[in-house]
Amino acid sequence: MAVTINPHSDTFTVIVTFTPDPSRRAELVEAIRTFVEDVVRHQPGFLSSTVHVGADGSRVINYAQWASREAFEAFGANSAVMGRRGAIADFPHEGQSYEIPFQTTPAA
Repeated sequence: MAVTINPHSDTFTVIVTFTPDPSRRAELVEAIRTFVEDVVRHQPGFLSSTVHVGADGSRVINYAQWASREAFEAFGANSAVMGRRGAIADFPHEGQSYEIPFQTTPAA
């Protein structure tokens, strides 16, 4: 499923911001890729994960979508899954859930 941003959807969005040392940025991106592709994508309710690297390289963002808050919380509460995060756990990060109050698209 492709990323869909829709203010009328029940999709649950989580944005995790990492602030890695620049010398370890590639390691972090690869660790996220491995975890998402090998583990997260197989979890019930997972919809998508999109990783962004800041233009200045100071931040890595994981924009994740889940079918519901409950699906995300079940994922986070699963200690076997969380135990497979690998090197991701070593990087400073902050996660926050978001709602979409509105969206604007180009004029026709």
